[in-house]
Amino acid sequence: MNKMRSVLTACLALLLPGAPLCAQDMEKEFEDFAKQQQQAYGDFKSKADAEYESFLRAAWEAYDAFAPEPAPVRPEPPKPVEFDKTKPEMPPMDIKPGGLKTPQEPAPYKPVLVVPPTVKPGRSVYRTTVTFYGTDFEVATDAVEDISLAGIQEANVADAWKELCAKDYEPFIHDCMTLKKEKCLSDWAYVSLSKQIGEQLFGTNRPDDVAFLQMFLLNKSGYKVRLAKIDDRLKLMVAPVGTIYDTPYLRINGDKYYVFEPVPDASMRIYTYKQDFADAKNLVNLNIEGIPSLTMAEEARTFTSADGKVSVQTVVNKNLIDFYRDYPQCDVVIHYKAPMSEGLREPLYAQLRKAIAGKSQEEAANILLAFVQTSFQYMTDGEQFGYEKPFFPDETFYYPYCDCEDRAMLYSTLVKDLLGLDAILLDYPDHIASAVRFTEEVSGDAVVLSDGTRYVICDPTYIGAPVGSSMEQYKTVGPQVIF
Repeated sequence: MNKMRSVLTACLALLLPGAPLCAQDMEKEFEDFAKQQQQAYGDFKSKADAEYESFLRAAWEAYDAFAPEPAPVRPEPPKPVEFDKTKPEMPPMDIKPGGLKTPQEPAPYKPVLVVPPTVKPGRSVYRTTVTFYGTDFEVATDAVEDISLAGIQEANVADAWKELCAKDYEPFIHDCMTLKKEKCLSDWAYVSLSKQIGEQLFGTNRPDDVAFLQMFLLNKSGYKVRLAKIDDRLKLMVAPVGTIYDTPYLRINGDKYYVFEPVPDASMRIYTYKQDFADAKNLVNLNIEGIPSLTMAEEARTFTSADGKVSVQTVVNKNLIDFYRDYPQCDVVIHYKAPMSEGLREPLYAQLRKAIAGKSQEEAANILLAFVQTSFQYMTDGEQFGYEKPFFPDETFYYPYCDCEDRAMLYSTLVKDLLGLDAILLDYPDHIASAVRFTEEVSGDAVVLSDGTRYVICDPTYIGAPVGSSMEQYKTVGPQVIF
């Protein structure tokens, strides 16, 4: 701080007109300049807080929510197909794709940078231990512990906002935003953390206070969220990047606001206010760029291919699995693009690299294909969960069963990471497979793009089938290609 003060003081000496300043004069000029900047920020903050208070205090408008968008349901084979080695081989087929799918937002979302608020120097901070998926976080909660809404009417919410904004809440926001960065929490994990803090402070029997605290924390952290009244309860609404399936939503100011953790059979009549908090600029991104740093709760798993060529010992973090279990239903690309946790990836890849060491591309691809085909038990999502549930990478190694979608995503990931080859997903009407762009000569059934790029079909659900073999019913079907 002193070094920064010296630098800024020197800059002021150069910038300010008039006679040269002595050290004391420059120090005073710096202090005056700092006060002016602080005052300007304080005025802006107070103005934004006061404007939002007025929005909260005005009568909330009634909206009819849009019906939830159902999660895409993919018809899947009830059982995996066995490759029949006794049948004569059919000539390899080159298939044109039925279309291309690029699994990403049309325009990549770029959030506005939000800097954690400055904590007043010399302030003694009392921190509470908050347990989040088996992991203890320390958060300065003293400024928010006394929240207690007098009711859920507009005036009650506005009064609580005004009271909390007058407190020294900056350490609370600073701690939460710092934890988000240090613990590699996705935006949705941050939303979930806000709920956990509220429930730990107030208990699960005070959902209105929890929802209010979530709104305050997330708005002050720069996220577009709002409160709504549904069936005489306050509920948080979240504006995400992309779609949250099976969840009612509103369209406000060009954004979709989804009900956070909707109650089954709740009213579709929703009361809320029109304007967002001035500092809330960012949508809640559902993508997982990095794995959250959660305390390890080891669950050991062993996977062995039917031919015995590959046997791996793995460890999965149950705390991470619990976090994924509560993730909202969203586009499958979010699952496909999520990284594998380091605790699973490092030992798994070390063992798989030994199994494919010194092999040609085709040989290595066949070893990995047999591993995915025969080391994992098959079951559709409907049978295992009762709903469509694409897996995040770690989940495939935790649950007792997986389907064709999960296998195809896992195989494509292994090929990319271990062989350095490009791989795609092939989306048939009721099935998903993989295909690999080899740089060595590999024959077999393939999908050929319009530019001549050839991807050899590798089907992790066609049990026993080698690289280049597609199921008979799909040999002449042009699949959608997912990159």
